[in-house]
Amino acid sequence: MPCGQGRHAHLLAEAGYNVDGLDYSRELLAVARKRGTGPSLRYTRGDMRKMPARWAGRFSTVLNLFTSFGFFAHPAEDARVAREFARVLKPGGVLIWHGGSRDGVMARFLERDWWTTEKTLFAQRREFDPLSGVLTVRSTWRRGARTGNREHRIRLYTASRLAELFADAGLVVEQAFDGFSDRPLKRTSSEMLLVARKE
Repeated sequence: MPCGQGRHAHLLAEAGYNVDGLDYSRELLAVARKRGTGPSLRYTRGDMRKMPARWAGRFSTVLNLFTSFGFFAHPAEDARVAREFARVLKPGGVLIWHGGSRDGVMARFLERDWWTTEKTLFAQRREFDPLSGVLTVRSTWRRGARTGNREHRIRLYTASRLAELFADAGLVVEQAFDGFSDRPLKRTSSEMLLVARKE
């Protein structure tokens, strides 16, 4: 959660896991459902800050992948999400959290960059507010005569702050990795993967 268009949920179900995906976007859930549903794969529209009451203590694992955390306006809402992760996990259940590491992103901070894919040019400008921890990314694209703009904000966390946030929710971080590798998290890791267990 969130499951978006169901890429990971679908693969997990194909691998034999019993999967529930949650997302707020009707459009992304429609794409996910087109990939297929069944007895071992279900999708629910909902808010991460208040998941279905029937999910209390239901799951052995919660996955929050690819920087799907920190988009809400106030940090208290991120704390609510952490409490919901804990609420829906069984005792001893595991949260697998993946996202940007504030330490590593700041160690390699790029104010601007651009790249081309096929016939499309993408450019990004970034600003970081060290007090709020919010990274603002303004993206522009151009393909022939067509152009577009997009802006998004995300609150970046250090591993230690996330460990505190999760601990307050009853989740103890047991392992920290350098992204999707088996290398331990370092100060210069731009991505981190945390494994936390419900007490």
